[in-house]
Amino acid sequence: MTKSSKGHTLWDVMLDEDIKFNGKLDRFFTRSDFEKVFGRPDSIRLLKDESPCVTIFDTEAPDDKYLYKSGSRFETSGDRVAVEEFWFLNGNFITYNGIRIDANTTMQDMKRLFPTAVRERQEMDKAGKLWLITLLQDNEGILDGHIKMYFKDGKAQSIHWWSPC
Repeated sequence: MTKSSKGHTLWDVMLDEDIKFNGKLDRFFTRSDFEKVFGRPDSIRLLKDESPCVTIFDTEAPDDKYLYKSGSRFETSGDRVAVEEFWFLNGNFITYNGIRIDANTTMQDMKRLFPTAVRERQEMDKAGKLWLITLLQDNEGILDGHIKMYFKDGKAQSIHWWSPC
């Protein structure tokens, strides 16, 4: 976080449209695309059984589900799927503006992409000591939510789209 010449706080931004999951999928895709890229889900749970305070599709349809695969969580509504939490396990990765981010990506690597977020990182005690960098989802700072990227032992572990309740 830095101050602009006008006194506004500036944060690093990670736009959804600049991300590709496993180099192939945008953040929003179809169920058939999910199976082509990730295979069959490890498990499926109804959203109503998980009781999230916020949903990506905001439909509250009784058959909306979470798909779980290799630690990652995807929300569905009808045939639509969106990434909510993505773990860099089993070779999973993202590309951000063509740059690969995976389980071997270090905090130093991230500093080249997001210097402010890395400088302002927070240490958190969640399943051991994890470092957290926080990124805005839009250039204007209009969206309430943000992206949290977690690091364990100095390497990228997961990325999560967080929204307030």
